[in-house]
Amino acid sequence: MFERVLVDDNNQNLLFTVGKDGVLWKLDRKTGKYLGHKETVFQNVWDSFDPKTGRPTYRAEVLEQKFGVWVQGCPSTEGGHNWPASSYHQPTNQLIIPLSQSCLEMNAQKVEQKDGGGSGGGAGRRFYEMPGSEGNIGKLAAYDVRTLKEMWSYQQRAPFMTATISTAGGVAFAGDLDRKFRAFDVKTGKVLWETRLGTSVQGFPVTFSIDGKQYVAVTSGNGGGSPRLVPATIAPDLHPPATGNALYVFALPDRK
Repeated sequence: MFERVLVDDNNQNLLFTVGKDGVLWKLDRKTGKYLGHKETVFQNVWDSFDPKTGRPTYRAEVLEQKFGVWVQGCPSTEGGHNWPASSYHQPTNQLIIPLSQSCLEMNAQKVEQKDGGGSGGGAGRRFYEMPGSEGNIGKLAAYDVRTLKEMWSYQQRAPFMTATISTAGGVAFAGDLDRKFRAFDVKTGKVLWETRLGTSVQGFPVTFSIDGKQYVAVTSGNGGGSPRLVPATIAPDLHPPATGNALYVFALPDRK
């Protein structure tokens, strides 16, 4: 589910990956050696990281959780990052990553140890907005490959529901739950163009050329698990239509 982005930079063969905890990992892809990490969204599951190996340690409250006690966790099961994949933009040496900002409280439930016992997820859950997000669940952000510094971020109420795709022309495309499909400037995060589609824009955009003319295609639809269900709980003001599955294709206008 969580993409591995392979990058060759500064005579290094690198691997980058970011999972539900929203931690971006930088590794030597030949040896697996830890080279650094970046917390792309607020997280309080890990208490510390070993500076040499990167090995994380859970905070004590998570390790010592007891039945009937609510314990906070950020990010939520929506993930700081989920299936919408990142893009590596080689000209600016940046990773452009779709992220989400939500948290939850969990209350562990006792599960009877017998055939047929169980309680689904094994815990009660309550979702809430991530501290410091100002209600912005969606975050699209760019990170420098060498330093892992956040170069820019675009934050909004609706979560991003597509992978990011970037082009040599300096444009990154991404779509969201609120039906918006946008083109962003890869250097600044500025919105260069946008349109609103029939329903939630989700899936994996592609770009291609036919007879010298460039196109970008994206899907709209429904479903998708926690990346949709958690925002539906904490952001009921978003109302994507329940129908509208479609494939949209856009092209630059012909030059005059």
